[in-house]
Amino acid sequence: MNISSIVPACEIAPSVRTLKIEAGGDAWKGTIKPKIRLMGRWLERAGFKPETRVTVRCIAPGIIELRSGELPVDECSPF
Repeated sequence: MNISSIVPACEIAPSVRTLKIEAGGDAWKGTIKPKIRLMGRWLERAGFKPETRVTVRCIAPGIIELRSGELPVDECSPF
């Protein structure tokens, strides 16, 4: 029996990550936009598999929710 069958995946790896917001776009044209890049085995342990889609929802300014799969259209945020 391995630990992943006993303990939820989010408890095996730290459930809080600190990431830097990167600049994406073309500085010369003045089209810089914020960008967040997520990568690592911790994502798979948290239920996010390669080649699958995710739903990102803005809950409030400065707060986003990331879910594996898609939300129904009526739950879309106006942000």
